[in-house]
Amino acid sequence: MSQTGVHHASPYLPVLRAPAELASLRRLLTGKPARPVHLDGFLPAGQAARLAGALRAMPRWTRSPVLWDDALLETTPVALEEFRDAPSRRRAAVRQVAQDIPKLFDDGSTFPAGHRAALSDFFVFAGMGPVLVDLLAQWIAPGAPITTNVEFARYGTDDYLGEHSDTGSDTLFVLNLYLDEAYKQSDGGVLGFRNEEGEEFLMPARYNSLSVMPIRRGCVHWVSPWRRDSVGRHTVSIAATPTADRDETAEKAVRHA
Repeated sequence: MSQTGVHHASPYLPVLRAPAELASLRRLLTGKPARPVHLDGFLPAGQAARLAGALRAMPRWTRSPVLWDDALLETTPVALEEFRDAPSRRRAAVRQVAQDIPKLFDDGSTFPAGHRAALSDFFVFAGMGPVLVDLLAQWIAPGAPITTNVEFARYGTDDYLGEHSDTGSDTLFVLNLYLDEAYKQSDGGVLGFRNEEGEEFLMPARYNSLSVMPIRRGCVHWVSPWRRDSVGRHTVSIAATPTADRDETAEKAVRHA
């Protein structure tokens, strides 16, 4: 039996984790104070390289600047010029997000067949199929069914994600899989997390590592500016949300802790 029980649904299958790592993951939703988990070597080497190659080859990326409102409560996508003209306190984030992904699979697409297959297999693993959801249920025990939403991002010079909390959404936790083979910590792009007691954790975007971050009241996170003079920090970001009411999910998680 595999760690998911359904690994045949996709060729992607994460590396088995050590008992201490699994214990940390099982405390992710209920442990106090909140602490993220950072796992090296998430995928077998060949699988990571296959997915990384497909990300690098994606043809269309759009820089996505976001501003806070005056009360610093909600964000709005804006044009880059408006972002640059805004006061620094209102600049929430700027990075690049992959666009038009469905078109990569259209008849007549020039996107290489090998990369299409790599992405298709990954979507079965992370979104459309049960593999990742079943794995997360074993790792983190959210107490209710969850769904996942996948986004592909990369960072250009000086791109960053400002300090914020995602508690206004129904997200339970976020996974970030980093797929930049050339990454060095001096490049920047470090994910920071500060919990409700002021304890900080820094998670460099090491190749084939996975950060798993709880979304809770009183906790914030950010990404430090990207310092390399070329794009990098290619990331698969996966948000896990409950299919049931979030309060009900949290209560079940506590009961099962």
